[in-house]
Amino acid sequence: MVDVWTIGTSSAVPTRERSLPCNMVNYEGERLLFDCGEGAQRRMMMDKLGLMKISRVFITHWHADHFSGLLGLIQTLEMEGREKPLYIYGPPRTEEFTERLLNLGYFQRNYDIFAEDLVEGDAIVGEGYEVRPFEVDHSVNAFGYVFEEEDSVKANKEKMKELGLEASPKIGKLKAGESVEWNGETIEPEQVIEEVPGRKVVYAGDTAKCENTIEKAEGADILIHESTVGHDLIDERRYHTSAKQAAEIAEEAGVGKLVLTHFSRRYRGGKEQELLEEAREVFENTVLGEDGKHFEVSPNRPE
Repeated sequence: MVDVWTIGTSSAVPTRERSLPCNMVNYEGERLLFDCGEGAQRRMMMDKLGLMKISRVFITHWHADHFSGLLGLIQTLEMEGREKPLYIYGPPRTEEFTERLLNLGYFQRNYDIFAEDLVEGDAIVGEGYEVRPFEVDHSVNAFGYVFEEEDSVKANKEKMKELGLEASPKIGKLKAGESVEWNGETIEPEQVIEEVPGRKVVYAGDTAKCENTIEKAEGADILIHESTVGHDLIDERRYHTSAKQAAEIAEEAGVGKLVLTHFSRRYRGGKEQELLEEAREVFENTVLGEDGKHFEVSPNRPE
């Protein structure tokens, strides 16, 4: 199971409707956070997303709106009796900034926190998935992230039925790449076994439109991308992306679905629809991220 929540979707300043940037990927019950802006833990509590199941936090960059909820989350996990370690990753200086956070104020912590500076080319490997950072174009050192599930194999039920293998224990050997003898015939794995590509979610935090995002997002099932303003205002927001540009990235990368996020507070009271309409003129399968909105990750299978 892979699903995604957009937990905070505002840019720079929270609004009454939107908290600061935060997204969650749930993989087989393990929660991975991508950014942790102000208001993140409250939204997660409201939606019963399981704070204690958060294992790793990936920070795109160290502007306050993308990490301002981290200290509160760390303290809440302590108060709730956390014992398992928490891992925090991000661009260079992540270890330094995490250490500074942990030395603020007076509080006790009875679980370990490990912070690690990453560079493009690194991979954080979990059970059945990996997360890879990639560089984006922002005013400070900043990343996007690729979450990718491992490929798997499955048996084609129709082909199994044709060969009379529906209830055969030999399927396990075929999945392991071994040929088997069945009803006087040699059955090869490729006759019934198919490879299933792992699901892929890409998140780009603050960034101007850049080729590296297009390359790393290629074929993704879901791309979560900032769309701070409409294209008519993008010259005023250097190092950010318009809704139109986010849609161009999605189109060029051949993704399955584009989720817009990181909206300027000027887009309130329904004005976000302007950004959605602008993006859909370029890439039809675009949706608006909302605080607490849930997306199931359906496999994108481009022709």
